[in-house]
This record gives sequence, C-alpha cells and structure tokens, in this order.
Amino acid sequence: MRAHIAIQRNRLMNPGGVPDLKRALRPVPAYERAVREVSKMLRDAGIRHALVGALAANAYCNRPRTTEDIDFLVGDEAFEEHPGGFVTMRVPVVEFDGIEVDQVPLTEALRVIEDGLNRAAVSDGVPIAPLDTIVVMKLLAGRTRDFADVEAIIGSGADREQLREAVQKAAPQCADTLERLFANADRSR
Repeated sequence: MRAHIAIQRNRLMNPGGVPDLKRALRPVPAYERAVREVSKMLRDAGIRHALVGALAANAYCNRPRTTEDIDFLVGDEAFEEHPGGFVTMRVPVVEFDGIEVDQVPLTEALRVIEDGLNRAAVSDGVPIAPLDTIVVMKLLAGRTRDFADVEAIIGSGADREQLREAVQKAAPQCADTLERLFANADRSR
C-alpha cells in the first residue's frame, strides 16, 4: 500500500520529475517578478545560472515552504577579478523589489555540482537546478531547514537510487545523512 501511495504522490505532485516554476513559487507568489527579472539579467550578461535553495526545492516537492530570499547558483563568469584580488559581481543584484537575492558562487566545496548549471531544466524561462544538485547542496549546507527540504523532496517520491548515486559521487561524506533522511521520510508517512 505504501508504494502505491508514494507513486500517486509523485505522479500528482511532480509529473515526469520536471521542475515547475509555478510550483516553486506557490508559497511566495510575490517573488515571481524578481525571479524572472534577475534570471533575465544573468542570462543577458551571459552568466550560467540556476535557481537553487528553497524555491528550487519547492519545484520538486509537495510540501513547499516560504523563504526570505532567492538563491541562484552562478558560474565563475558571474564575477570579475580586479588587481589586488578584489572581486565584484558582473550583475550586482543583491535585492530586487525588496527581496534579497543571493548569487551563490561555485566555491571549492560546491565545485562538485557545477554540472548542475549545464543540466538545469528551464521552466517558464528560468533555469532550475536538477534535483540531485539541490539535494547535494542542501546536504553540504547541513542546516536543519536544508535537511527538512531534503526530507520533503524524498517524501514527494524522488528516485532514491538516483539521489544515492549523486551523493556518493559528489559528496560521499553526506551519504549517511542522506540515509537518515530516507528513514525519517519513511517514518513520517
């Protein structure tokens, strides 16, 4: 019976596993203009980017949550180095319509998910990071709310083997945490 319920949830909440911008913005519809405009600015500047964070997690799960900011993973081309090691953003947006916007750089810790920028699915004109990229980022961040997002994604019918493979490849130190989150999701059904 549980397998049947999980299949139904997955089919109803995220057909085909394709992220949906409208689903991502359910808890914060006022963010739509900011997400679209900032994405357009980054695209026009030739910067690889993908929506990540809570909004991207919402695109893949049936328990969306609100957030106070918009997060975009951005490629190295988003930043300019100046003499003396000074670095600036090519598109210096830190706020749009009063909403905080974070451009998340590919730090050494996040370099393992860089291919997520190239695999981002575009929904309504906005690239959204692949599910495995979001899960790895949230596991690496290691905050309680990030773990809750991963549990919500798992509970929405995500392919567990695909997540295991991605975590084993990109962040093997997080494999035990992922297994605990699988168990938590199973207990909450």
